[in-house]
Amino acid sequence: MNICVKEGNVIAVSDPPDSRIFDNMIIRNAFLARMELEGISFDGSDLQGSDFSGSDLYDAFLCDTVFDLCKMVDADLRSGFLFRASFRNADLRGAQLSLNNMAGALCLDEVDFSGANLDSANCIDAIYDLTTIFPEGFDPVIRSMKLK
Repeated sequence: MNICVKEGNVIAVSDPPDSRIFDNMIIRNAFLARMELEGISFDGSDLQGSDFSGSDLYDAFLCDTVFDLCKMVDADLRSGFLFRASFRNADLRGAQLSLNNMAGALCLDEVDFSGANLDSANCIDAIYDLTTIFPEGFDPVIRSMKLK
């Protein structure tokens, strides 16, 4: 699988090439809008400034991943593995971070949402821990999230 910038130039190739594994890579400003990326692995990667708007990241591996300044409007992150991920100043309006009836709740352990836009993001029953950082003014209890 290849990942491109908006102009179409390839900036990353999965390893192995016939997989969806992009671990420990720098893949900034990628254009992945409206893509089916279910089960993809970006563990340890830097995707800063990339566009994931409307993408399906269901069941993705996103541990130690940098999504700072990413556009993730209406992205589906349900059942993803999010541990020490950073979404600083990311646009997550309308993103799905909620409970999934098949695999359970999304767990947000040591996730940083500093400055992120979580307006209209569906966070119902997502589980967070005390190290999760939310944007100023965001109340996880009011948004029906659960403390681990």
